[in-house]
Amino acid sequence: MFAVVYDSCGGPKVLKWKVVENPVLDFNEVLIKVEACGVNRRDLWIREGIYQHLGKNKYLGFECSGTIVKRGAAASKLPIGSKVCALLNGGGYAEYVAVPEDYVMSIPSGLTFEQAAAIPCSASLIWLSFFERNNLIRDDKVLIHGAAGGVGSLAVRIAKSLGCVVFATAGSEEKVDFCRTLDADFVINYKKQDFSEVVARETNGTGVNCVLDCLGDDVVDQNLKSLAVGGKLICIGYKDHWKWSSVEMKDLVSKDTTIMGININTFNVVEKRNMLEGIRRDIWPLLNNNPHLVDICATYSFAQATQAHTLMEKNLHRGKIVLLPRTDLPHTDLP
Repeated sequence: MFAVVYDSCGGPKVLKWKVVENPVLDFNEVLIKVEACGVNRRDLWIREGIYQHLGKNKYLGFECSGTIVKRGAAASKLPIGSKVCALLNGGGYAEYVAVPEDYVMSIPSGLTFEQAAAIPCSASLIWLSFFERNNLIRDDKVLIHGAAGGVGSLAVRIAKSLGCVVFATAGSEEKVDFCRTLDADFVINYKKQDFSEVVARETNGTGVNCVLDCLGDDVVDQNLKSLAVGGKLICIGYKDHWKWSSVEMKDLVSKDTTIMGININTFNVVEKRNMLEGIRRDIWPLLNNNPHLVDICATYSFAQATQAHTLMEKNLHRGKIVLLPRTDLPHTDLP
């Protein structure tokens, strides 16, 4: 089969579309013919050599959609021909990928392959942040950083579907305008406004129940000031900043707040299975027949993976970037 590979770590131009070995199907796995694959910041870090790839599938790509074309001897939950999306341990930047069937989900009703490929990673982080770690309910208040990105935009949509009051931040006027289309209650250009002051004013000083930080910018003190008593600062990503300069202990302790990070790559099989069951139960009903909730910024062919990575590196995307196979590219039909 063909896949996007790189011979050495480096910039986006190291990515190439080449012939590779076919996936080896384990007894509990299904083979998916990939129709679309989401691009995530983790792909860029691994390509650059910043982040180690520990997955069985040595190619990039940690979420995909497609069609089940083969099953292992013990895989029986979804029939051959099922249209699915999957959370991967690598391997999505390819024509075919072998996946444990427990990590495969039927596509929510009304979503395209492109949209379905954009949600497994984002939905995982959002479910852990909003449901498993927080149990958000109607009228709770949420501050979402990086709201114009792939995770952030879906987080705004899900929070609004739950009836929450949403504060969304972005770093440019173009992204602020995009965030307004997501129906966030308050949209803040954090480079021009102190978001903690906006939160304090609009909540009469009570703060938000949850801060979801998709960027990791050095604004931890503003985040803690924005939290309500008992609130949680949940860190799910970092763009440029790898450490905070300081933490104001007064706001952390006096309001009984919590700082936590989420990394699903540390989850064992049972934890990941439970998470995906939660996603099916809590998030899929919100997405069914609501394709407008999943925002696709751009689609590229696998052979254009360099352009896709460049777009993300420049932080110009709004919503999700997705890679697609193309019939005019060299391709393989597996037996």
